[in-house]
Order: sequence, then C-alpha cells, then structure tokens
Amino acid sequence: MSGDASSPSDDRRSLRLDRDGPVAVLTLDRPERLNALSHDLLVELRMRLRALDEDRGVRAIVLTGAGRAFCAGADLQSGPSDAESVLRTYYNPLISEMSDLRTPMIAAVNGVAAGAAVSLALACDLRIASENASFRLSFVRVGLVPDAGSTWLLPRAVGTARAAEMALLGRPVHAAEALDWGLVNEVTPVGEVGKRALELAREVSALSSSVGPTRLLLSRGLGVDLAEQLNAEAAVQGRVQGEPDYQEARRAFAEKRSPRFRHS
Repeated sequence: MSGDASSPSDDRRSLRLDRDGPVAVLTLDRPERLNALSHDLLVELRMRLRALDEDRGVRAIVLTGAGRAFCAGADLQSGPSDAESVLRTYYNPLISEMSDLRTPMIAAVNGVAAGAAVSLALACDLRIASENASFRLSFVRVGLVPDAGSTWLLPRAVGTARAAEMALLGRPVHAAEALDWGLVNEVTPVGEVGKRALELAREVSALSSSVGPTRLLLSRGLGVDLAEQLNAEAAVQGRVQGEPDYQEARRAFAEKRSPRFRHS
C-alpha cells in the first residue's frame, strides 16, 4: 500500500505514515506478527489519528496492513492479560477516537482481519477488501466475547441476523460473502486493494468541506433518536451554509460549471 503514496514522511517501526497530497495512508507495519495489535501500536495509532484529524491538509485517511494480513487482532504477547483493563485502557479509547474523527476513513483490508481488527475496519466509513480477505470474530471458540465495539458496530453494519451468525458461530466471513452482507463496499483482485482505496480517498478529498460534518452526523446518528438527529442536522446545515464551499457551489450552478472547492 505504501508504494501508492508519493511522499513517505514517517518510518516508525510499528505504524507507517505515507502522504499522497491530501490523503494520509496509515499502515500497520508488523508483518512478522501479522500486524497484531500491541499496546504500543494501539497508543501510537490513536495519537496519529488525532494528529491527522487536526491537520487541515489531510482530507481522507486510508488504514491498511503490511504484508499478507490486515491485522490478526490483539497481540497476546503484548503485555498484561487483564482483559477488562486492557480494553478500557487501549482499545476502547481508540474506537471512540475513530468514531469522533472529522476526517473520513477508508479501510483497505488486504488479508485477514481478526478479532479487534474487525472493529478497526468497521470504525472506518468505507471498507475495500481484497479477494483473499476474511473477517473473523472467533471469540466464542476461545471462551471470550467480541469486544472493541464489535457488538455495537457489527449489527449496525450487517443487521442483527448476520451479526449473530458471525459472532455466535465464530466462523470466518470471506470477501465475497462480506460484500453480499454489506460488510464491505467493494472487493478487488489481490494486490489492488490499496490502489482502489487510494482512488476513493482522493475522490472524497476532492469534495467540499461538508464531508467532515456529514461523517460526524452519520456516526453520531447511530446513538440518538430521530428528533435529536433532526435537530443536529438543522444546526449543522445552518453552519455549513455559511461556508465558502456552499457559496462556490451556488456560483458554479448558476454559471453551469463544476465547483472549485477551496482546500486549505
């Protein structure tokens, strides 16, 4: 995936950052461990996402994995095994952070996504999977329960029946089936998932400044009732109507041309 980006700007060991104009590509970079999530990697990923979200030059983020896996889930050799403490300290803050980002995220699932990695993919707005990708929530096979937000995110992505099938049986869902379920948006040939994710990220980054507020409305709307969401939509619409991009769109419509949005 990193080969798609034109200007690498971070060479840290477990998380690599590449930039392609307004698109940031974050690569989980522990291929020898199938990009398993160590505690340090979880903290680093959270800090990096926050910094990218605050960077107004970044308009889309792609998340992928190095090597043959997207992410194998928790690294069981990472440290303390007190599951509740680890979840509250490392996983839950990351998923909450991802939910609150202004910047749209695209998951490029280049191989297996297991355990908490399913939650990472679900916390992204769009998911592109390679033909050899699979999604695995096998917690019940080892006496645990799905975590890192998957019991909240998964039913909202695929419906309660499919979520139960995946979580209660603990069997893998492969790329073609994931597409049929609505778990992913697209499936690409092996080796092309990074390229396609980058294309979508560029497309999103070229749109107006209302992409960020739209992303937040979609995310937060899952946890409120209709009346509250209607009020939120009205408030945000009133705010973005005063932004330069809306004024440019109106001028472009009147002049019968494509809008030229200001990306700063």
